[in-house]
Amino acid sequence: MQVRSENFSTEGNSEGFDVVIADSTRLNAESIAWCLMSYGGFRSVSPATTCSELISAVRSLRPALIVLSERVVVKCFRELFAELAVKLGEVRIAVFADELTDRQLDLVTHNRIAGLLSRRESMRRLSEQLSQIAAGQPIVSDYLSNRIEHLGGGQFRCTSCAHMEKLTERQWDVLLRIAEGRRVSEVAESLQISEKAVESHKYRIMRVVGAADRLDLCRWAIREGLIEA
Repeated sequence: MQVRSENFSTEGNSEGFDVVIADSTRLNAESIAWCLMSYGGFRSVSPATTCSELISAVRSLRPALIVLSERVVVKCFRELFAELAVKLGEVRIAVFADELTDRQLDLVTHNRIAGLLSRRESMRRLSEQLSQIAAGQPIVSDYLSNRIEHLGGGQFRCTSCAHMEKLTERQWDVLLRIAEGRRVSEVAESLQISEKAVESHKYRIMRVVGAADRLDLCRWAIREGLIEA
C-alpha cells in the first residue's frame, strides 16, 4: 500500500475499483481510507473533505463508488448531482446514515443511492458492503433496517416518512434552493424552468410540510437538518 497525492492505492490490483471517501474532516476521511485499503479489493481510496475536492476527485478519477458522510450529504449532495449529472450515471453512491434526520433520509432516498451504511459496522464488514455496492448490489445496513425500507430494484424509503405525501425530485430541488434564500427568478434559472413553475412547486411544498410562508419554510428546512443555519 502506497500513498500518492493523498490517494491510497495498491499496486498491481487491476481487478479492484476506485473509491472516493468524503467526510467533513481530513482525519476522518483519511482514517476510513486507510482502514478500507487494509482489507484489499480496492485499487484506490481517495479522501475528500470539501465539495470542491469531492467534485474534482470524481472528475479526475472516475471512481466506481462515492461514499459520503452525513455532514457532506447536507453540504454537498445537491451540488454533487448538479455538477456531475452525466458522470454520476456511471458512479454508485453510498451514504453513512446514522446521524441523518428522517427528512434528510427522505431526501437521500429520493435520489440514486446504491447503499445506506452505518458506522457501527466493523471495518471488514463495511469493506465487504462497499465491494457489493460497487458490483451493483443495493445494500442497507442491518443497523438501519428499522429506519429504511428496501423497496427492491435499488429503491429505498424512510419508513417514518412513508405515510406522508412525498415531494417529487423537482420539488426537493426547488425546496432546497428557496430555503437557501434564492429568489424565484434565481431558482428558475438554475433549474431551467419557468418562474410560474417554481411558484407552483413552492406552494405545493408549503402545503406538504405545513409552512405558512417562505420564512417558515426556511425554518422548517433548518429544523429538519436539510440546510445549515
